[in-house]
Amino acid sequence: MQMNYRKAIKLAALIVSTLLIATVSAATYSYMYIQGSGTITSGLLSWAKGADAPSGSVVAGATVTGMNFSILADSPMNFTDSLHLVNVDTLSHTFSIESTRTAGDGSQFSTFDMVIYASGGARVAKISIKAGESASSLSIPGSATLYVRFEINPVTGQSSGYMAFTVKLTYVV
Repeated sequence: MQMNYRKAIKLAALIVSTLLIATVSAATYSYMYIQGSGTITSGLLSWAKGADAPSGSVVAGATVTGMNFSILADSPMNFTDSLHLVNVDTLSHTFSIESTRTAGDGSQFSTFDMVIYASGGARVAKISIKAGESASSLSIPGSATLYVRFEINPVTGQSSGYMAFTVKLTYVV
């Protein structure tokens, strides 16, 4: 009897593929699921305009725009009650603040600082916007308000100048 190698190879390939399919089909799988949703809520910290906020300033959600201060030459100015940082949550929150000079010339100002105070008058942080300083690990108690003051002093003899800035406050929800 003569063996047909071609048929034997086809039969072997068929047996091997059948075994592979059977092995894969016999595997047991476990599944894991995630079920969730996304909800838009108001933030736990919010800004509010103070009595000394510039007339064009606007609070819109988490953003304050138009904080454009006008300073007389050779006259240091403190805008004592510019903004309020309000904790609408009953829990305390830790936050950080980062300032960035975005345009203009900081050398035209001796100081351009943002100072944060607690309601009792204790200083929480002093951040030089001119130098682009940051502060971290700051805390606001539950249901409390912190007060933001801008202290700006132009260089003596400087009759004009301009500096733009941004301040980013980051907190853990």
